[in-house]
Amino acid sequence: MRSSRPLFRIALVLLVLGGFSCATPTEKANFNAFLEQIARDCNPLVIGPDNFSQAITFNGLGAEPENYNVFLSKTEALFNGGIPPDLYARSITSFIGSGTANDRSFRCIFDHLPKK
Repeated sequence: MRSSRPLFRIALVLLVLGGFSCATPTEKANFNAFLEQIARDCNPLVIGPDNFSQAITFNGLGAEPENYNVFLSKTEALFNGGIPPDLYARSITSFIGSGTANDRSFRCIFDHLPKK
């Protein structure tokens, strides 16, 4: 059953990449500003083994490409109100992995979300 996991990840990345390009230019600019802010204010933004502060700043360097794509898509959904924070944290952790900095990083991300 383990062999279907790579196929699932590939399908997920393709879905992410397809959906990531649907935002309007204003929505994209707002999300990019949010990413830059959390990269700066939450540094080091470490989830599992990946440093997402570095990855955001250096266009993906510092994180596994699959993990970075999932982080971007899930974080955009969180930013736009598409998923609640608890589901976001669980899904990111289940895909990327747990780590000692996860809780601190998630709290910082949540603290920077726009108030609705």
